Amino acid sequence: MIYVEEGAFALGVLLSWIMVFAIFFSIYHDPKKLNFKTITASIILLIAATITDNYADDWSFLLFVLGIYLIFEHHVKPNYFLLDEALISSITIYIVDIIMSAVMMIFVRTQITQGWTFTFVSSAIEWILAIIIILLYRHFHLTTFLKKSEKSPVVTLLLTYFFVVLSIFMNFIDHFEAYRKLIIGILLFVVIQIIVLLLIFLLESKRQKNLYQQQLSEEQFKNLKMYTDQLERDQLSLRKFKHDYENLLLSLRTVADSDNNNALLESLNKFETYSDDYFSNVSMKLYKDLNNIQNPYLKSLFISKLNQINHENIECHFECRDVITDTSINIFDLVRLLGIAIDNAIEETKKQPAGKIQLAIISEDGQLTFVIDNTVITPEAISNIKQTGYSTKKNHSGLGLSNVQDIKKKYPNLLVQYSEDNNWFHLQLVLI
Repeated sequence: MIYVEEGAFALGVLLSWIMVFAIFFSIYHDPKKLNFKTITASIILLIAATITDNYADDWSFLLFVLGIYLIFEHHVKPNYFLLDEALISSITIYIVDIIMSAVMMIFVRTQITQGWTFTFVSSAIEWILAIIIILLYRHFHLTTFLKKSEKSPVVTLLLTYFFVVLSIFMNFIDHFEAYRKLIIGILLFVVIQIIVLLLIFLLESKRQKNLYQQQLSEEQFKNLKMYTDQLERDQLSLRKFKHDYENLLLSLRTVADSDNNNALLESLNKFETYSDDYFSNVSMKLYKDLNNIQNPYLKSLFISKLNQINHENIECHFECRDVITDTSINIFDLVRLLGIAIDNAIEETKKQPAGKIQLAIISEDGQLTFVIDNTVITPEAISNIKQTGYSTKKNHSGLGLSNVQDIKKKYPNLLVQYSEDNNWFHLQLVLI
C-alpha cells in the first residue's frame, strides 16, 4: 500500500474526481440539459464527492451516481442510460486507479510516505489512461450500445454488480494492506470481470437485435395486411364505379344531344365530382408507387409511415419511380435510419397548420437516394439536431438525428446530407 502526505493526497483525490466528471461528460452528450443550473449543481457535486472521498470513500461513488441522476433526470420513469453512464464513469476511474497503482508500485517504495511529486506523476498517468479508455469507448460506439439497451435494466444491473464487487474487492485489499502482494491478482480479477461483462453485453446485444427483428417482422405483417385490405376496399369501390360508368356516359351523351350547354356543364361538374371520389382513394393518393419497393421491410416501413402521415392529416407527396430490391447496407439499420428521419418530419409538421412532407426514393447510376423533406416553422441549427437529447418538444428527451449519425459511422458508403431553405428542412440518405 502506498502512503501519501495529507495535502498531496487531497489534491490527488480532487484530480481523480475531476477526471470522473470529465469521463462522464465525454460520453454523455445532452446539450439541452447543459445549462447554468446543471453545471453549477455538477460543480457542487464534485466538491461534495471530493470531501466525502477524503473521509468516507465508500460512499463517495454512491453520492456521485445519485447526484448525477438527480441533476440530469426529472422524470418518474427510470433513465437506465443515464445510470449506465454514471456507473461506467465510476468503474473507469477504479480501473484507471488500479493500473496506475500497479505501474507506480514498480518504482515507489511503500515504506516512504510520498509527496506532491507522486501526486502529479500518478495523476498524469491516470489522465493518459483515462483518455485512452475514452477513445476506446468512442471507437466501439459505447453510447450507441447503451442507447439501444436503455429500455432494459439488464446492463444497469450488470454494471452495478461489477462496480459493487470491484469496490468490495478493493476494500478487502486495503483492510489487509496486501496491495503489493495481490496486485497481479487484482489486475487478473479486473480483466476476467471485463471479459465476462463483454460476453454478457454481446449476448444482450444479440438478444436485443433478435427482438428488434422479430418486432419488425410482426410490424411488417401488420402493415402489409393493412396495405392489402386498403387495396381490396379501393378495388371494390372502382368496380362499383365501372358498373355505373356506362350509365353516366349515356346520360352525358343525352344531355349533349339536346344542345343545352348549361345542362351539359352541370352534368360534367357532377360527373367530375363523382369520379374524383373514386380516383382520389387512399391507394392512388398514398400508395401509388409502393409496388416498386420490392424489399418487404422497406415496403412495410413506408406503408406504416404513409398511413401515420395520412392519419395526422399532413399533406404528403410520395414518389418511387424505380424498382427497389436490395440495399448496400444492413436492411435493419436502413429501416431504423429512415424510421427516425420520417418520425422527426412527422413530429415537426404535426404542429403546423399546413405542414407538408415530401418522400422520394431515387435509384440512379448504382446510387440509391432516400429524400425526406418537411416544412418547418422556425429553422433550427443543423448542428443542434445532430445532438443526442435534442428535441423541439418541451420536456421531451428526444434523439434528434444523433442516432442517424451513430449508424452512419458503421457504413463508409452511406452519406447523410442536411440542408434548410425557404422554411423547408431537407434530409438525404445516399447509398453509394
